[in-house]
Amino acid sequence: MRSILLPAVCIVLALSAAPVSAQQPTSNPASVQIEWIDLTDDMSRSDLASFEVLKFGPPADKNVRRMFVFPKDANDGIYGIDVSHHNGVVDWQAMEKSGVKFAYMKASQGDRFRDPRFATNWKSTGTNIRRGAYHFLTADKPGKDQAKAYLAVLEAAGGLKPEDLAPVVDLEWDFVKQGGKQVDRWETLTPEQIVQVVSDFTAEVKAATGRIPIIYTAASWWNARIKGNQALKAHPHWIADYRATSIKNKAPQSVKQHAHVVWQFTDSGMLDGFARKFDVNKLNGASLDRLLGKPVP
Repeated sequence: MRSILLPAVCIVLALSAAPVSAQQPTSNPASVQIEWIDLTDDMSRSDLASFEVLKFGPPADKNVRRMFVFPKDANDGIYGIDVSHHNGVVDWQAMEKSGVKFAYMKASQGDRFRDPRFATNWKSTGTNIRRGAYHFLTADKPGKDQAKAYLAVLEAAGGLKPEDLAPVVDLEWDFVKQGGKQVDRWETLTPEQIVQVVSDFTAEVKAATGRIPIIYTAASWWNARIKGNQALKAHPHWIADYRATSIKNKAPQSVKQHAHVVWQFTDSGMLDGFARKFDVNKLNGASLDRLLGKPVP
């Protein structure tokens, strides 16, 4: 896939704002119109999931991928994909014919970055693929500002329909290059500070959509950064785990006391007859209504 570097994004950030401490995220006044920047060299989800396996997985799991081909391998559950501009033009008709049941697509990142393929993807999935949109949360901007950016991108593309899936916040390594090495900006925040950024984002999104956002994460990141804090336990998890041992056990490494509703288990998914690869996810349940994010009456 792509290198786990953020050259273009880092350069833009450096030019658009003075350096700030991650412990004091800067806020854009509500009256200021967002100056959108299209994402180009942001890390893909498979970059980050690959990093997780290489950094935290046992030796036997390193560089191991499960090849998954639609439709022949999608016969024991409900499977979907997630895409971003990294995937280029997506053939949604072929996806639908091959048995893809749901698709999440990247909408935004930070408080001004948007995925240039989102609007097209959002409008092109067809009637038989349930769609959802996700936001990559960064450590340097207030959660409320990031939520406003996410909601603006979503609304510009047509908004959230009743049958659409719950919003997702992507919460994992937020790498920047500092001193010649990759640094996770969340590392400078306490668990309580991280929870506050996430809570501010999810509260704003829930108020606007009526949905409880799902958190996409990896157990290794969560256990190191959030630790035992239970303030976000109302949000179900979408777990990224490519480990061969997890696939063998048919269960991902989940965060204790947080139920997982989706498992991203490979970035080596394909359609029969197509060469391009993409991320594959399995629903933990029998109905996609579990991903609606609607509060229980």
